[in-house]
Amino acid sequence: MPASLIASQSVNVSVLLSVPEPVHPAVARVLRVRSCPACCEAQCPDPAECLHFLTANPWDDCDSCTGSGWAGEESPSLFCVDCGGSGLMEYTAASLDTEDISDRAKARHAAHIERLTALVSGSVAVAA
Repeated sequence: MPASLIASQSVNVSVLLSVPEPVHPAVARVLRVRSCPACCEAQCPDPAECLHFLTANPWDDCDSCTGSGWAGEESPSLFCVDCGGSGLMEYTAASLDTEDISDRAKARHAAHIERLTALVSGSVAVAA
């Protein structure tokens, strides 16, 4: 076998050996800031879309963190990975009676809507 082929094969092998082991999914995303409940991002890429999702269906306390937004002691993240720290989860209208939504969830939901409305209004004013 020519030396150039041996050299290229050894380079490929060394590249394959340097690939790190996959990270456990629970460790892959460490949240350091509370996320938007709609897009799960710290800063919404499209506030109008998030606003639409927040007003389309009812939102209530996250089942995993019971609405606190904090992760459990066993989690590597500071905030709940299911709700991104917002404490809110989207439900279908059929699966949740709006009278059962907690006052805390209503207040957090209203705060997110107010924040997103201001962002959308600001982007419309800038675009005009």
